[in-house]
Amino acid sequence: MSPTPRVVIVGAGIVGANLADELTTRGWNRVTVVDQGPLPLTGGSTSHAPGLVYQTGPSKTMTAFAQYTVEKLRGLDVDGAWCFNQVGGLEIATTPERLADLHRKQGWATSWGVPGTVVGPEECARLHPLLDPDEVLGGFHTPTDGLGKSSRAVIALARRAQAAGAEFRGSTRVLGVDQQGGRVTGVRTDQGDIPADIVVSCAGFWGRRVGDMVGMKVPLLPMAHQYARTDQIPELVGHNDELSEARLPILRHQDHDLYYREHNDRIGIGTYAHRPIPVSLADLPETEDGSTSEEAMPSMLPFTDDDFAPSWEQSKRLLPSLSTAKVEDGFNGVFSFTPDGGPLIGESPDVAGFWIAEAVWVTHSSGVARSVAQLLVDGRSEVDLHGCDVHRFDEIETVDDYVEETSKQNFIEIYDVTHPSQPKLSPRDLRVSPFHARQRELGAFFLESHGWERPQWYEANAPLVKELPNHWYPRPRDPWSAMYHSPIAAAEAWKTRNAVAMYDMTPLKRLEVTGPGATAFLDRLTTSKMDRVPGYVAYTLLLDQAGGVRSDITVARLDAHTFQVGVNGNLDLDRLRRELPADGSVQIRDVTGGARGWHRRLGPARPRPRPATEPRRLLRRGPEVLPVHACPRRRHPRHGAAGVLRR
Repeated sequence: MSPTPRVVIVGAGIVGANLADELTTRGWNRVTVVDQGPLPLTGGSTSHAPGLVYQTGPSKTMTAFAQYTVEKLRGLDVDGAWCFNQVGGLEIATTPERLADLHRKQGWATSWGVPGTVVGPEECARLHPLLDPDEVLGGFHTPTDGLGKSSRAVIALARRAQAAGAEFRGSTRVLGVDQQGGRVTGVRTDQGDIPADIVVSCAGFWGRRVGDMVGMKVPLLPMAHQYARTDQIPELVGHNDELSEARLPILRHQDHDLYYREHNDRIGIGTYAHRPIPVSLADLPETEDGSTSEEAMPSMLPFTDDDFAPSWEQSKRLLPSLSTAKVEDGFNGVFSFTPDGGPLIGESPDVAGFWIAEAVWVTHSSGVARSVAQLLVDGRSEVDLHGCDVHRFDEIETVDDYVEETSKQNFIEIYDVTHPSQPKLSPRDLRVSPFHARQRELGAFFLESHGWERPQWYEANAPLVKELPNHWYPRPRDPWSAMYHSPIAAAEAWKTRNAVAMYDMTPLKRLEVTGPGATAFLDRLTTSKMDRVPGYVAYTLLLDQAGGVRSDITVARLDAHTFQVGVNGNLDLDRLRRELPADGSVQIRDVTGGARGWHRRLGPARPRPRPATEPRRLLRRGPEVLPVHACPRRRHPRHGAAGVLRR
């Protein structure tokens, strides 16, 4: 039996320790975990995390991560001390908008398999007696949520991984990642070199620094988040002990960006209600001997009282027992935030064997680690990772200024009631179509995707709504469902189906696939035969390694060795690049913003194929008709012109 790969994990926090455990459980025993801090309290986010684990969210993937974290941590202990205290969770509503959102959240929980019930004010007060029921309209109770003791779980996970062959090295600073021939070969540290076939950065908010060692952009922003503890609360005296720490449900007051948990006879309060506080790694405190403690570590910055003052007043209003209490201690803890709030998982596009698992909170730590281990060992995660893949961002979304602005906004909106179609307010107008000015004149309603301004409907087409047949007219929507929607879109779809319409395809990512091996390459990765005459356009499916559906794409053959491929984003580009043959017989180039993509920027759509060059009266977008940009020199085998999409 051949030996398993040599794996070096950078970061011994909750993600790195979980990954070491997941890999050794699968028989990979040549695993080394290094951390610049001392073990087991290394001084990263894990060391001070408050540990609230709420499983339910709009993402099935993130909920699955959290469910596995609960399952795994419940099975761990350190000498009899718990790693997960299943006290349950309670999210309260003080506005009708929030209460409606909690009902939606109950729907997600039901779909994802998380027990949860929306309850009234009196039941909220019964579950959490410190609550003032007059302040709340209701709550969402989730009995399987609870507290994860991350600093203790790291010990349990490390012990189990070490027993299976893993090695943990503390006080070991990574200086560089060695590579040869486009593949990692080892890690250089201040304690010597460590050979490696695979390197996984689980360095948390230090992740950008580790990514820089191989030239990989890691779009995250370290930010400070306030956490405080009160002095003794009389109502909690004798309620808990040092071992249990808490019996009341963890509590979220999202209308004011607050959460609460017990610390024996004290209350811990976390808040996102303060200004965003980006953190420079150069400003993090360090002790002379590199030691850490629960009171002093690099990820704990001085508490800023003025930022906390409004949250303290709101807390006293919700929990009257705090009216006679005071804040005993607090800190500004450093965490990682990303442009869309999701974690970052994936392999470097340029250096094989270098992986990252960053911007992962305790809530999702075990689930993320399991998926990364499955990627490494099996080549595929059982959980869909497209919303977590680091390559989901276009290049413009990894620029420092963009990462900072969008990450700060995600901090502000972290507990907001946000519609799934709600666009960013800023930055906007980063990438626009050549027809953008005309689209604005015609009353386009724009949403944003990957920096592109994309029209959803045109007010100029509002008169068409009166012509809609009854069976085409949209069903009535409640106010929530009606957001970012208009019946004009239905009218435009009806005209597309029954007449002719013109669509601006500028934001569609277009790739040029060329070379003598291009036909066989696309043949292998899609569900269509690509050996067709030039001018043929295929709507097809892009497959993953296991033959599952990765994406739906459009492939146009331009000549014997050239294809233009319309894909759904950077993830598809990354997938195709990773499958390129080693002999250099295929090349891929992104031509979305270039001249070669110009003739594809406008696409006619019609119910029955017609020559695109035949004079027709197109769907009018106002007093003028948008022009047709035909594809010169490309002829469809049946209809004599390019752009006819065969489905």
